[in-house]
Amino acid sequence: MGIQFEQFTVRRAVEADVEAIHRVLAANAADTSLFQQSKGRIRRDLSDFVVVTDAGRLVGRAALHRHRRANAEILAVAVDPVAHGHGIGTMLVRACMADVAGGTLVWLATAKPAYFARHGFQRMSKWRLPPQVVLRKLKLVFEQPVRRRLPALFGRHTFMRLPGQRG
Repeated sequence: MGIQFEQFTVRRAVEADVEAIHRVLAANAADTSLFQQSKGRIRRDLSDFVVVTDAGRLVGRAALHRHRRANAEILAVAVDPVAHGHGIGTMLVRACMADVAGGTLVWLATAKPAYFARHGFQRMSKWRLPPQVVLRKLKLVFEQPVRRRLPALFGRHTFMRLPGQRG
């Protein structure tokens, strides 16, 4: 018998969520396309996160990082494996997209372009991004375990954006 879900709530992350945010990410460690983050980085970027809870239990998390006023990246979309297939990823992506003002370039880097295409994202060249954004992404690559660095550097991720946005 599967797990019964009660009612999902989407909300901004708070300090008390840091452990659970990290747990959901760690539960998806086998997905080498998903960058791992330390609890310290999660705390530092906590204002970027939205979470989905079910009866108070955190079952999904995503971040919307604003690199500049008109440049926002959706990243770290992760759902607890026991909750896959219940639309939680969609809730997270929609919550991030709803939190962006018109005229903002909304983009992401993913190894799952078909999934994000269902949300309206289209492929783009990473070279359309400002150099400081590309450098920040490069820094994140080198924070990953060594075995994940080369695949991340050499083409595992597809860069995508919402059409009709600046950038």
